Amino acid sequence: MGDESVNTAGGWPGLRLLARLPAWFRFTVVTVAVFVCGVIASRPAGATDPAPPTGDVAAAARAVNAMTGPSEVSPLVEFPADFTEVVHRVPRVVTAPDGTTRAIDPNGGCSGPAGDTEWDFGVGCRAHDLGYDLLRYAEAKGRPLDRQARQALDDRLSHDMHAQCDLNPRGNAGRCHATAQLYTAGMDFNSWRQRWGPPGHEPVLAWGFGSAVVVFLLIARLPRPDRRPGPTTGPPQRRGQPDRYATFLRLAALGLVVIGQSVLTVLHWAGLSANWLWLLTWFLQATPVFYFAGGHANLVSWRAVEAEHGGYGRYLAARTSWLLRPVLAFVLAWLVLPLPLELLDVDKSRVELFGRLIAQPLWFLGLYLVAVAATPLMARLHRTARLVTPVGLVALMILVDALRIGFAWRTGGYLNLLLGVLLLQQIGFHYADGSLLRLPRRALAALAAAAVPVLLALITFGGYPRTMMPLPGEGTSNLSPPTACLLVLGLAQVCLVLLLRPRVTAWLEGHRTWRVVEFARTAPMTVYLGYLTALAAVVGLFGVLDGPAAFGWVVSRPRWLAVLVLLLLPVLLLFHRFERAAAHPPCRTRETHRTRLAVTLGVGYGALGVLGFVVTGFAGEAATLVLFRVDPLQNLIHLLLGWYLLHTAHTGTCHARRPWLLTALACVPPLLVLAPGGAEIALHGATIAIALLAAVPKQDQAHREEQRQPREALQHP
Repeated sequence: MGDESVNTAGGWPGLRLLARLPAWFRFTVVTVAVFVCGVIASRPAGATDPAPPTGDVAAAARAVNAMTGPSEVSPLVEFPADFTEVVHRVPRVVTAPDGTTRAIDPNGGCSGPAGDTEWDFGVGCRAHDLGYDLLRYAEAKGRPLDRQARQALDDRLSHDMHAQCDLNPRGNAGRCHATAQLYTAGMDFNSWRQRWGPPGHEPVLAWGFGSAVVVFLLIARLPRPDRRPGPTTGPPQRRGQPDRYATFLRLAALGLVVIGQSVLTVLHWAGLSANWLWLLTWFLQATPVFYFAGGHANLVSWRAVEAEHGGYGRYLAARTSWLLRPVLAFVLAWLVLPLPLELLDVDKSRVELFGRLIAQPLWFLGLYLVAVAATPLMARLHRTARLVTPVGLVALMILVDALRIGFAWRTGGYLNLLLGVLLLQQIGFHYADGSLLRLPRRALAALAAAAVPVLLALITFGGYPRTMMPLPGEGTSNLSPPTACLLVLGLAQVCLVLLLRPRVTAWLEGHRTWRVVEFARTAPMTVYLGYLTALAAVVGLFGVLDGPAAFGWVVSRPRWLAVLVLLLLPVLLLFHRFERAAAHPPCRTRETHRTRLAVTLGVGYGALGVLGFVVTGFAGEAATLVLFRVDPLQNLIHLLLGWYLLHTAHTGTCHARRPWLLTALACVPPLLVLAPGGAEIALHGATIAIALLAAVPKQDQAHREEQRQPREALQHP
């Protein structure tokens, strides 16, 4: 099902092995892996309130006890008075085959493939359904019953089915008991998947279709073996010397923010007051420097494409493919890593909390994708309106910030975030063409020094938050949403990094120093996973996920920490090999409408997937991203779709029909959720229509030969 035939002599060993396997075996392996991961990742958090139930919830607990210990007394006497009103069920009393009095749901029944079966398990199944209604009732009252309640109901049904086999074997007791055991296994599996919590209405159709789409996207992206010997090409030659300082700034800023956010969160969980942490955010907030240095790299890359008469499609495919590849691999790895912890029944809230901490830095990359996509347009503005463009962006940010504060315009915060990224990228353009290097050092020092009193005045008299990064317990910050304070801080940081450039550049000339920077540049996820391994050890060792009081829990139950660290270590080594062996094949397509459409949709859905994981985490519940309601499965589909479309544009296969049909198919699962919003319907519906239109025309043979002509690979900074 792959879209390309590749020579498997080189590249990552895992892909070489998959390429040699038969197609049916690859499909089976991927399908089973997706199914197992999806089932385990979909497990809810479960009840966590240790306090004994009271009031109506206590009545529901007594009713469950009456249901699981039947006698001649009707269980309905223990039911809460408003049970029928809350769950819209009218229970009825019947006499079971064993002579006991049971309360049942008349509309219930066995949900197995054979229904109530020929041995008539109906009474037990209907009583079991009514017991589940009691669990839903307690959840509706705000206090779900503990797991023992559902386990007792399941055990009661299993006992009833086997007892019915003894009372009414119908000439085949062994077959009856086997059927009862099969029903019990399915029931136990579903209860385990739902953590023995209250059963709820789940979007099974959306999950099933979405999992199938994930399988198709993964299979389509796997290479197919090509027995023809491929051309031997050495590594691409670098055009000129890179700006080592800009590369260092990009990596250092990203690392500082990632480590800083984690340190702040851990210190807060450890009990350190926000009165001491807010000042630290002024030094750890390096977001402006990251996008400033990224602007330099984007402009250099775009100019290299223009020099070779390339266009937007070729630029975006080459520029973003290398970025989404490790991000997707990292996301897939983290979706798998918690599974052993889930099997150990580790509290899912702890796993989700750690997952959210790890997913937070991904918002950097999501916005960076948007900045990369906007580079050609912003580069044109840089040529035609060098000073007007940044000044206009500053004025627009101030206006949006004023409107946001004055009219409580929440969306204005997201708009300012995008404007701030574009502004810092635009300043990076001025660094790339040498304009900023001609500024007097005294002027840079004066601007940097003036930022301190301006920031203090804005915080004191303007009512702006004092923190420059999101800090637990502080509510808002100057980053979420971006404010004028962050703009002032960013301009001051740009001045400071320009002042430090001569000294740091001389330091980077050292061979050992640059080797470290080069390693971090070529293997960023390896470095990040190494950091996460250490963070996992620190978080677990000090029990800071729930504050100092959790230390005793960690000491008494350290297995989740040990498993996590032991899993992260081999994944770290795997990522190192994956990133070091990652090949960057040449761009094999010319500029066409389909190429530009593929890269535009690819970057859009890739950014939507990355930012979606920021708000939901890797195993969390659905959340809202600006206008879109997203969940982890949708995020994975969006990220896979973006990666796949960029790959088809990069290899020239976007001119075929299959990628567009698969794109339309991938947009169906978000429309199958229980209550899709208008934004989701509009986005995915429009994408389906565009993809189907792109799949209609047939390309002629001449065009196919043209697109196969290899183009020299670009070396991006």
